[in-house]
Amino acid sequence: MRKANSKITASFNENITGVRVVKALRREEKNLKEFNALTGDMYRAAFRAAWLSALFLPVVQLISAFALGIVAWYGGYQAGLGGLSIGGIQAFISYITFMLWPIQEIARVYAEMQHAIASAERIFSLTDSLPDITDRPGAFDPGSIAGDIIFEHVTFFYEKNKPVLEDFCMHIKQGETIALVGPTGGGKTTIVNLLCRFYEPKEGTIRIAGYDYSELSLHAIQSRIGMVIQTPHLFSGTVLDNFRYGRLDATDEEIKEAARLSGAHEFIKSLENGYLEEVGEGGNNLSVGQKQLISLARAVLTQPEIFIMDEATSSVDTLTEALIQRGMQVLLENRTSFIIAHRLSTIKKADRIILIDNGKITEMGTHAQLLRERGHYYRLYTRQFRQQLEREYDPFVAQSTAGS
Repeated sequence: MRKANSKITASFNENITGVRVVKALRREEKNLKEFNALTGDMYRAAFRAAWLSALFLPVVQLISAFALGIVAWYGGYQAGLGGLSIGGIQAFISYITFMLWPIQEIARVYAEMQHAIASAERIFSLTDSLPDITDRPGAFDPGSIAGDIIFEHVTFFYEKNKPVLEDFCMHIKQGETIALVGPTGGGKTTIVNLLCRFYEPKEGTIRIAGYDYSELSLHAIQSRIGMVIQTPHLFSGTVLDNFRYGRLDATDEEIKEAARLSGAHEFIKSLENGYLEEVGEGGNNLSVGQKQLISLARAVLTQPEIFIMDEATSSVDTLTEALIQRGMQVLLENRTSFIIAHRLSTIKKADRIILIDNGKITEMGTHAQLLRERGHYYRLYTRQFRQQLEREYDPFVAQSTAGS
């Protein structure tokens, strides 16, 4: 019954959070049928549990009554033979009654206790589960993780025999801005997830500032990495609360400066209550682009030693993106940064652009170098910005355009 109930709760939550998708795809009737099937399973399980619970106590009482009947019959038989008095029979039955009452109470409590045991098993199965990534014995905090980052022959997979990265090597110098580009599923996000130690390599070593990062504490690494993900999440409360989620002791002026750097300040000022505006559950009162800007500012506020942007500007317009890029130039200076982007305009000024395909580095260099090589990056870039590229690199086209 508890298992069926958890499935119902999960389905209910899923349909509420995804209600826009449900309506857009006209899935109401289909989802209702699936929900009815789940509740049918719950009904049958609950009915069986109630039936067993209702049957258990009467069975115990029936056995008790049957036992008393046998005692009364045998006692009467002995009284007829003169071996036992009527008072003795009455006393004996009274003693048995006193003994049976707590037994019946135990049976009742036992039936109720089964519900609690089922719930407790599910609670303890969750609380007793161990995280895959934990601090190793002797893990320490070096005080700073500023330094070179080295991937040494790293192999990683989510499913066995399906490697995402295989014998992967990469050396990032301190203060570099690295752009990771390539096809979807190539391994870009996996690289930064490994760097944040959300996962650990199956083989090989990742070194940060000269340390094997598995020797460092998780707090030492993750508290010094600022990460902005593609699908931002805000928490219920005000805009200001969500900023301070990144750093509780931040002053109002520090928050506003972070908002200016990320391009969020202008739209926040236009809100009715400014920084005190309620964002709603999951940030539903704001657009995806606005949530992304707040998420970016929240990461900026922490002043991380390593900064990661995973498609952080994918939901903002080109004008806002230009504002963010100007602010990021100040933020990324002398700070090791990783930018994952499909919109290639965001990475033109990166120190190095690394093209990842099938978990391997296929091209690497600056924006200009990769364009001169006319490889896969060149094809990606020209596909997105053919007209702009022609005006920039073809003088004849530029002259003819000016003449016309």
